[in-house]
Amino acid sequence: MSPSTAEEAHLLNRIRLQSLAETGLLDTPERDALDRYARIAARALKAPVSLVSLVDDHRQFFAAAHGLGEPWNQQRETPLSHSFCQHVVNQRSALVVEEALTDERVCDNLAIPDLNVAAYAGMPICDEGGNVLGSFCVIDDQPRKWSAEELQLLQLIADAVAEEVELARRAALAEKAESDLATINTEISAAHQRAANHNAAIMHDLRTPLQVVSVAVQSLAGHPSIQASDALNSTVDMLERNVAQAFKLVQAGGRSTLEDDVFQRVEVGLLVQNVCLDLAADSEISVDVLAKPAEVLADPTMIKRAVQNLLSNALRFASTKVSVTVASHDDFVRIVVEDDGDGLPDLDDYQRVWELGKRFHTTRSNTGLGLAVTRQLIQALGGSVRAHPSDLGGARFELFLPEAG
Repeated sequence: MSPSTAEEAHLLNRIRLQSLAETGLLDTPERDALDRYARIAARALKAPVSLVSLVDDHRQFFAAAHGLGEPWNQQRETPLSHSFCQHVVNQRSALVVEEALTDERVCDNLAIPDLNVAAYAGMPICDEGGNVLGSFCVIDDQPRKWSAEELQLLQLIADAVAEEVELARRAALAEKAESDLATINTEISAAHQRAANHNAAIMHDLRTPLQVVSVAVQSLAGHPSIQASDALNSTVDMLERNVAQAFKLVQAGGRSTLEDDVFQRVEVGLLVQNVCLDLAADSEISVDVLAKPAEVLADPTMIKRAVQNLLSNALRFASTKVSVTVASHDDFVRIVVEDDGDGLPDLDDYQRVWELGKRFHTTRSNTGLGLAVTRQLIQALGGSVRAHPSDLGGARFELFLPEAG
């Protein structure tokens, strides 16, 4: 059956599609790790077919497949007309089908005659922000009643697959950052050749993006998953060398420090409202925003990224509501993001939540990078961060930035 309009909204959500594209897994060869999980699931659940299915706006692509017949195994994709996995994305939850021909949700799906799908069990593959990128599933060619133990095992493997997909996304972003840095270095060198006086305007434009890239690379380098991989370690080392070289070239063209003149006046209330409108557009969670006018001297991109990290976390862990406020407080602009979820397990966790790699909700795909990056961004702007329990019942995160004079 066709998905409802509300369900289609998530399938077509641009943030979800962007995150999916960022994995670098579409239209690429199978990865050994994902292929291994597919084989393990098929064997453990005694299922003929197991798939890592990534779903975009018009097809499902099999990042890994075990037991799939031809021509699908060679093509490694099907249109959505042949996709049970689209329902996992649309509903943002598991789909369990015991007898496809009699299940009104999928009985008219062309995967039944063309792929011989009689029974199906699929678990969501989520990114760090809670967007469902696809489904990790097993398929049987006979009707089948899936046991609770089988579904629990499938969920455990799906969590591991989601971690692997998120790691692939971050590695792909690191490679893109390295390419961007190489372009920046080329531009800087060309500027030195063209202008004996080291054109101040060009240096001004390059300092801020370099600072943002530097913060991101430092956070990436400390992540346990990166440290565990020689290949990813090598990529991050190359990034760090390029960042250092880029800063040297920039500093040679002007003053040796990143001073306030690279920043601009930012109306924080308006910026935060726009971030909330963007991220909450397709969410079922209510987002209440009270943003009073307040200005800081900063890079708006850095503030935007910090607020995006906090709001994404709040939307992921809230039960029904997120509250966001912006106001001036003792010569500082305070940004507060809080939710009505379960909060952190222990009061001491609120002191450690900003540490790199800290994870307190192991059942959800999360690398522990977001809050560490947020703190580094705010500190780079001369501000500070704070976390404690919220009166709403969940967690409350506060960002403080010096108010513009």
